Amino acid sequence: MTAIAEVTLADVGNAVTKTPAGRIGCCASVVGFIALILFVPCSITQLGQKKLGLTKNTITGVVGLDNTFTPGRYYIGFWKEFLEFPSTLNTIEFSDEQPESGVEQLGTLRSRDQDGKRIELDLSLQYRLNAAELGQLYRKLQLNYESVYISALRDALSKVGNKFAIARVWENYSEINEMMRQACRETLAERHAECWDLQLWRVRLEDRYEDALVRTQVRKQAQKTEEARKMHSAVRAKTQVVLAEYRKNITVINSTGIAQKYQLERAAKATAEANIIQLEADILKLIRDTVVVNKTGAGMNESQLVTYQKLMMLQAQKEAHFVYSGGPVEPVNVQAARTMSGVARRLLDDVAEL
Repeated sequence: MTAIAEVTLADVGNAVTKTPAGRIGCCASVVGFIALILFVPCSITQLGQKKLGLTKNTITGVVGLDNTFTPGRYYIGFWKEFLEFPSTLNTIEFSDEQPESGVEQLGTLRSRDQDGKRIELDLSLQYRLNAAELGQLYRKLQLNYESVYISALRDALSKVGNKFAIARVWENYSEINEMMRQACRETLAERHAECWDLQLWRVRLEDRYEDALVRTQVRKQAQKTEEARKMHSAVRAKTQVVLAEYRKNITVINSTGIAQKYQLERAAKATAEANIIQLEADILKLIRDTVVVNKTGAGMNESQLVTYQKLMMLQAQKEAHFVYSGGPVEPVNVQAARTMSGVARRLLDDVAEL
């Protein structure tokens, strides 16, 4: 047991390398370890963002069409690589203007309308590859799919231009644009892509046709303007009738209100005067029943009642120049008497001096 425990790793190595088979096995293990370190990282490949991918064997050239890969890191082997396809929207533009970056300049889409007039259409469309059908797309079109799309769309959209008269573009733009969009959808769906949207943004004709079309549209616009003007006049006339009726109603309401106001004011004034008269009568009755003459207990007669009212009225006048001391003395205007006395005195003094 002691001898077994004393065996070291060096002793084992020496024992293995003493035979040819041992030396070969040791070398094979080292080589395998080195290969593992070198080739395992090379077998992990990253597929970038906004990309779809198919694997391709770089030795045999065989492409795996059954599996579509989305962005991420995958162990596919160092002998394979990804064929990358965009997962975002792509633009195809038929126009002679400078397109945005990354879009091929293709020129306008030439066609003929229903009447045989030559037309040039400026339009843009956006498409997206169908990820589920990416293998079929590569089998049919490989990496030249956009060129095939451009050719197919040019043909399909040109045929749509033969189905309508060019004047309908101005009369019903949305219908024409939808016809173009539907043709785009059908064309790309057959080629494993989705037509996301289409915008028809300019239509051009030969000068003589365009001038004639402009004149026609101007006349139609003038006709519509005149019809709108007539409608406006009719509506204005009806509005004036309604407004006159409202004004008449306002006048009637105002007159009725003024009359009712006058009646209310007169009624209130008459009621107030009647109340005052009634109150004065009640007060006179109360005075006749309460005030007696010379403690005789006899009430005042009509003449005495009038005198009493006169004296009470004079008493209420704070600025009046009358004095009353009772008894049979009549009220006297003190100020007038004083003035007359002064005049008489001055006359007597003047006579004395003479």
